[in-house]
Amino acid sequence: MAEEKTRQEQEGRTPNRRRAFLQALAGVGAGAAAAGVGLQVLDGPRAEAAEIPPPLAEATGTALVRMQQDLERAMTSGRTPSWMMVVDTRKCIGCNACTVACKAEVPTGPGGFCRRVIQKELPIGPRPFAVFKPVNCLQCDDPPCAKAVPEGMIRKRADGIVEMDHVRLTGPYAEAAARACPWRLIHVDRKTTYTEDTPQPQAYENRKFEEYGREYQRQGVFNNLFDRARKCTFCLHRLERGELPACVTTCIGGAMYFGDMSDRTSLVYEVTQGRRIFKGHENLGVKPRVIYFEESMPGAVHVDCDACHAR
Repeated sequence: MAEEKTRQEQEGRTPNRRRAFLQALAGVGAGAAAAGVGLQVLDGPRAEAAEIPPPLAEATGTALVRMQQDLERAMTSGRTPSWMMVVDTRKCIGCNACTVACKAEVPTGPGGFCRRVIQKELPIGPRPFAVFKPVNCLQCDDPPCAKAVPEGMIRKRADGIVEMDHVRLTGPYAEAAARACPWRLIHVDRKTTYTEDTPQPQAYENRKFEEYGREYQRQGVFNNLFDRARKCTFCLHRLERGELPACVTTCIGGAMYFGDMSDRTSLVYEVTQGRRIFKGHENLGVKPRVIYFEESMPGAVHVDCDACHAR
């Protein structure tokens, strides 16, 4: 016991010190530390307004099976689904597996991403921690990008996906659409590859892939995507084959839920009930179809989502 106590003291991890640290974060100490970096830590009535549900503890594989069943039901129901993605950042470990899966599914060049993971480091107290946030096109019901270009170049589908016309949305129109996105979730595909400066550019850089129901090559003679605006499509081509989006199936922590929100028996509908949802995107009037939980880990200090979305 004496050796264990000595080891803990050397590492600064005695129960008393740990408890004091957490108490300080939960009270005035956290507020002071947060103020120094522009963060908001919830306390008082707002933090105690409702009991915070724990992270959903179902096995990732079990959730995937459920979502796959939901998807198959939606695609065979004869009605138009209402696609929605829900993200629980508490379960994201920042591995970027979803980013890699996205690039494998729909190739993009250097600097171009249809999906990425933002890391926000929060220097609160002696032990800084980080929050990871997977981001992709929010599939807004009132998309700002569509207002920046002539009508019809960007269309809102009945199933909720924002679709871009790759034939017309090029050049200055593509640039305008990318600038109009408040979160920079649209990029213009440049005529570059990862292996172009090597002795022999690799064939995988120019493999064929699907986007909005058509086959493309980034630099092919026909149907290339040079100078086109591109973004996440919820892997529309996979949905039409009865497959979940690549990022959802690849997420190690099971941080993402996807399905038909109009189906009240679906998992994506079920997980949102009674939970606190981040309103920062919605407050801009865009009506997003990618939503985030605004809840902390049980027993941990709650850092408000506005820490990264100061208005």
